[in-house]
Amino acid sequence: MAPPPATSRFLLLLLPPRLAAARGISGQPPRSPPSPHAAAPNTSTPQAFHAHLASLAAPSRAAHPATLPSILAALSRARSAGLPLLPATRVLAASALLLHGRLPDALAHFSLVPDSAALPAPLCNSLLAALASSGSLVSARKVFDRMIGRTIELDTVGFGVFVKNVGRRHGLAEVLRLVEAVHHQGDRVDRSVVAVMVADGLCRERRIEDAWKALEETRLRGWKPDFVAYRVVSEAFKAAGRTEEEARILKRKRKLGVAPRKEDYREFMLALLSNRQIGEAKEIAEAIVLGDFPIDDDVLNALICSVSEIDVDAAVMFCKFMIGKGRFPSSDMLICLCESLCTNGKGDDMWDFFRMLLDKGYCTNVRDYHLVVSFLGKSGKVREAYDVLKEVKRKRLEPDISSYNSLMEALCRKNLLRPAKKLWDEMFTSGCSPNLQTYNILITKFVEINESEQAQQLFDRMFQKGVSPDVTTYTSVINMLCQEKKYEQAEEIFTKCVVQDTEVASSVLTVFILALCKQGNLKGALGVLSCIPSNVDSVNSHVILLKCLIDVGEVDLAIEHIKSIRSNFSSRFQIIINELMASLSTSASLQPVARLISYLNSQGIVHDVGPWMGLMEHDYA
Repeated sequence: MAPPPATSRFLLLLLPPRLAAARGISGQPPRSPPSPHAAAPNTSTPQAFHAHLASLAAPSRAAHPATLPSILAALSRARSAGLPLLPATRVLAASALLLHGRLPDALAHFSLVPDSAALPAPLCNSLLAALASSGSLVSARKVFDRMIGRTIELDTVGFGVFVKNVGRRHGLAEVLRLVEAVHHQGDRVDRSVVAVMVADGLCRERRIEDAWKALEETRLRGWKPDFVAYRVVSEAFKAAGRTEEEARILKRKRKLGVAPRKEDYREFMLALLSNRQIGEAKEIAEAIVLGDFPIDDDVLNALICSVSEIDVDAAVMFCKFMIGKGRFPSSDMLICLCESLCTNGKGDDMWDFFRMLLDKGYCTNVRDYHLVVSFLGKSGKVREAYDVLKEVKRKRLEPDISSYNSLMEALCRKNLLRPAKKLWDEMFTSGCSPNLQTYNILITKFVEINESEQAQQLFDRMFQKGVSPDVTTYTSVINMLCQEKKYEQAEEIFTKCVVQDTEVASSVLTVFILALCKQGNLKGALGVLSCIPSNVDSVNSHVILLKCLIDVGEVDLAIEHIKSIRSNFSSRFQIIINELMASLSTSASLQPVARLISYLNSQGIVHDVGPWMGLMEHDYA
């Protein structure tokens, strides 16, 4: 069998894309593929198109979300143009589409590769496994026959997944025919591992007699079932209450079985995960873990990350197995698993294995404790998160602000305001100063429950403590004040925002004008916009106000404001008019729209008003 790739780099490739992106694992971000809507390069010849597709399907771009749309768009353009594709291009397309989970499309391109062209064994084996695990056994059999006919070498993943699923559907007889077919062509097939897969697949379909017979038949053919295979079958008889047969199988195991080779299983598990055969990896791992056979920690970490996407309960079981052996999971794996547990609402399961980790001394620094506190809070286990925070203090470690914020956010999310205020006081007592996120969590919550006085007090305190508000802070407070019709206070706060940061002020201004318009305070909105400094971008705000004026029939005010913009804001005037015109199609009444457009046309501001006038005449008719 081929030697395994470099472990650290290979395992990182197995992490789910969302985690890889979040953790910045790759060191350098991959170059962004071109947008599928971007202008296509010159691909007028089959050779040029192949080069273009190869650049889109480059391994460095595999995890980028725009890669698959770019590949699909390129293939679509080639099909529309009637461009003949080279056999190598079909192979490349099949490989790329299979990597991105487009199994039917991958099979379609694979099927169009002529028999005279080279077919790479990795693609054939990956496609064979993917088809078999998806239940497409007819198509899988065609791929298998093509491989046999062309003496393309099978590997453990391709043949193992195929033969296991054939056994599950058709029974042992068909399995043995396939075994005979690869007898002299499967040098890269680990026969002991395949024997385990066959036995496991049969047992999962309750074909336990077939599974027992499979041990004998594969052994006679030199496939050497190991202890894992014998245990899988003996456990199936035990579950069926057939203890006599269980004992006979275990006796046979002691006499004929061979010890499992850890390195072979390691390589096989990693190969399954790299081929995204997560369900198959989970099932073979269950046989290993439940039988207490050896498995490396890095393989378990990669396995749990992947399995948590499809079966979070199995992932928890693997994690507890690891912890029970006195070995600690990686932070990346814990993040993956905890994200899945939160998504599936399994906070109790999360607390179970966190408690195991804490009891075994997993947390040795503030960062480890923060991971525990933040995910407990995210899952709603606020009491447990607070207990962990107290444990940090008992160990004379100073909790960082991130842990406090995670717990604070969880308390607010569950409307536990009294404990949240108590935690706030505790932060000051322990010498941990709140940061911008802390203030935003509480201010947003106070605004949500209409505790405007407390929100205002916190906002004022931010300035006293030298913490600069951001867009979230300003918009929360200004929206609250507008709802309470405290317009002067809202303007004062917006003025502070302009002084602090004009970019922040540009975003806040849009929200401020929208809030004033919702309250019907159109003159207030006009007053705010008349005093805006030139370095604050106000295009969207002008459009929002003008549209609102038209919607309520205040055409004269809108015209006066347009005159003001033309005089004082000439550099962006046409942009505002263009965006306003685009928004008018959603107006409830056409009469004020007609007056406005007539004015704009009379002043030479807009010219092509024919479609508008035709629409209005039709509406009036």
